[in-house]
Amino acid sequence: MERQERKSGIFHAPLLSLLKDSEWATEQEIARHIGLAGLRLDREIETLRRFGFAIESSGSGFRLAGAPDVFFPDELSWGLDTAMIGRDVVVLDRVSSTNDAAWELAANGAADGLVVLAEEQTRGRGRMGRSWFSPRGGLWMSILLVPDKPAGQATALTMAASVAVAKAVRTYPGCDASIRWPNDILIAGRKVAGVMVETGSSRSLHGTFILGIGVDVNCSEFPREIEPLAAAMAVHAGAKIRRADLARLIIRFLDELYIQIIRGEHAAIGEEWLALSSTVGQRVTIMRNGRTYRGEVVDMDPVEGLMVRLDTGFVRAFRGEHVTVVK
Repeated sequence: MERQERKSGIFHAPLLSLLKDSEWATEQEIARHIGLAGLRLDREIETLRRFGFAIESSGSGFRLAGAPDVFFPDELSWGLDTAMIGRDVVVLDRVSSTNDAAWELAANGAADGLVVLAEEQTRGRGRMGRSWFSPRGGLWMSILLVPDKPAGQATALTMAASVAVAKAVRTYPGCDASIRWPNDILIAGRKVAGVMVETGSSRSLHGTFILGIGVDVNCSEFPREIEPLAAAMAVHAGAKIRRADLARLIIRFLDELYIQIIRGEHAAIGEEWLALSSTVGQRVTIMRNGRTYRGEVVDMDPVEGLMVRLDTGFVRAFRGEHVTVVK
């Protein structure tokens, strides 16, 4: 597999975190909080500058004036305070697919909650094997999940991921995101993100899921066939967005929802999904196993899926992994 891993331990993550949280951090504050002083502090400051962080210094101390739009494992994982997701983070430069990389790591014993990110995917994919345009400037991330009770969890995981991404996107001005069943995140009717869930097919990976997330963050151009349908977050926000900050938000929100899934608290996830949904109340045409169904979406169940009142009058459930919403 084509991949180049970005190693952890390349700079002092606690120092970067302190600088992020401070207008100005004095040498005394840095020494008191993280134990860096003198020449050692100077070396760590220079290391951060070498990796593209703009750090100003004066008699008042140090100030973080700017940060590169690059993923670093230490920055992503430091201080997340999550229960499951993000305890281990792998950052790749160029890879065929973060899902492929995550499956390889899972087969080699990686732990529940592993996060894999890449700057670029050469063969990114979405649901049902569709290709996913994944250039530099986007957020391409996969999460390894191994819930205790995996049966019937694919729909709940898809919903949880959609909620986590939508909530994170909505923290940015101008990015009033909504969810379109089953896995699209929209702003003003145009797709800015998508999620997908893959399940392990081998005996050794039974009960294992890889959750793939793709967000068009700062992408400036799209292929002609999807240009009318897609948009980057930065266009709606009116400014470039630092992807590492967005990734940390998604991981935190997703971790909270994953814990709810583990506890069997699916109803709470369903309520959040409904509050963000642009699908409930809409008429849809659904393709399933070669058959066409038409009706109005009336509800959502985190286990059973989309609840549709068909034109025949019956209410039927459709799970996301089994259907395609045509309209």
